[in-house]
Amino acid sequence: MSDGTNEYARPGAEELDADPRAVEEVVTSQEPAGTAESMEQLRKALDESRQDAAEHQEKFLRVRADMENYKKRIERTYADRAHSSKKELLQNLLSVKDNLERALHYAGSSEAEGEGLMEGVRLTQYQPEQMLQKEGVEPIEAEGQPFDPRLEEAIQSVNDPSVDDHTVVKVVRTGYTYADEVLRPAQVVVSVHGGES
Repeated sequence: MSDGTNEYARPGAEELDADPRAVEEVVTSQEPAGTAESMEQLRKALDESRQDAAEHQEKFLRVRADMENYKKRIERTYADRAHSSKKELLQNLLSVKDNLERALHYAGSSEAEGEGLMEGVRLTQYQPEQMLQKEGVEPIEAEGQPFDPRLEEAIQSVNDPSVDDHTVVKVVRTGYTYADEVLRPAQVVVSVHGGES
């Protein structure tokens, strides 16, 4: 005879239904072995990857900065070379201008013969003057000014009591500046009281 209980029921099933901790233990015992270890390995690999990425980013930024600096250096070098070449050209042009000025000076001494020559030379002289002015070449105004060794070269001194000591009394060759630099110093005669050389 039966007492009303199911004789086929699994023993202890009522206890499992009643105690949730027992259910959790059963579920936990069914997780694959080593899951916690594999999670830790994944975290470690992620941290290493992040560190590698940060190092690569830093290297990239350094290389990019080096390239920018190199580019600026090259640009400065080319600009300096262009400046030097232009300066040399302008110095050579000044010699041509000097010769034209001498021709005008000597042609002026014989009026009848030199009138046509003077006119031609004046027109020729005008062109390099315009070009020099356009390029930013300015003459050094030295005559009557105190002698400045940064801008002028004294080739002779005279004792002239009518002018102040160390004053330029005559410009023998005009000097020029270009881009705040002395392109060519002026050659001058300077008044020096107390002696003559």
